[in-house]
Amino acid sequence: MIIAIEGIDGSGKNTQTKLLAKHLSEQGMKVVMLGFPCYSETFFGKEVGHYLNGNFGGLDDVPPKLASMLYAGDRFEKKSSIENALNSGAIIIIDRYVSSNIAHQSAKVADLEKVELQNWIETLEYDVYGLPRPNLNILLDLDASSSSKLVLMKDAREYTSKNKDLHEENSSYLESVASVYRSLAAGSEDWEVVNCLGKDGVRPINEISSEILAVVSKVLNYAQTTI
Repeated sequence: MIIAIEGIDGSGKNTQTKLLAKHLSEQGMKVVMLGFPCYSETFFGKEVGHYLNGNFGGLDDVPPKLASMLYAGDRFEKKSSIENALNSGAIIIIDRYVSSNIAHQSAKVADLEKVELQNWIETLEYDVYGLPRPNLNILLDLDASSSSKLVLMKDAREYTSKNKDLHEENSSYLESVASVYRSLAAGSEDWEVVNCLGKDGVRPINEISSEILAVVSKVLNYAQTTI
């Protein structure tokens, strides 16, 4: 099974991926954890880092299809790792997967072009590169304003010396990405949405983690009863 943790920057994907992996491992399950982009591990991951650092120009200077190829190539280089983990019977928990590429790139184009580009990226990653589809996507839903504050609390990143990368510095763009994510999740059986905001602001990490674990446990229990 592949579980993808999705959301805009600062939504806590890495933290929640680690916590979910820990919880499932403690329950005796075999778990493999992955995260994309692999900035220092793959050829394309390094190029994604250059893109996010602004080496290729601003956000509007790189055509969405070209940018999407960098992210897709990064995942393709890890395809054998994903397949080996699946063949071993592991639950794979991934911090950002194909839907991240779809959300970020289609947020750059006009509404009439979004579906066409989304289908194009799915064809590239799932059909051309043959990446396995996720069984469950979990959206950590967060607004761009909260994202901007949380990004500044991140540790230093290996691919940039900036406080905010090319995506993170543009709040209107991140809000568009969040909107695309919500659209992808709406009415889809393989998506679950976890709201990161409560009445007093960003919800506590352990509270979000408990909700994610409940969602995953429900899916795992259902999978076991249908085998």
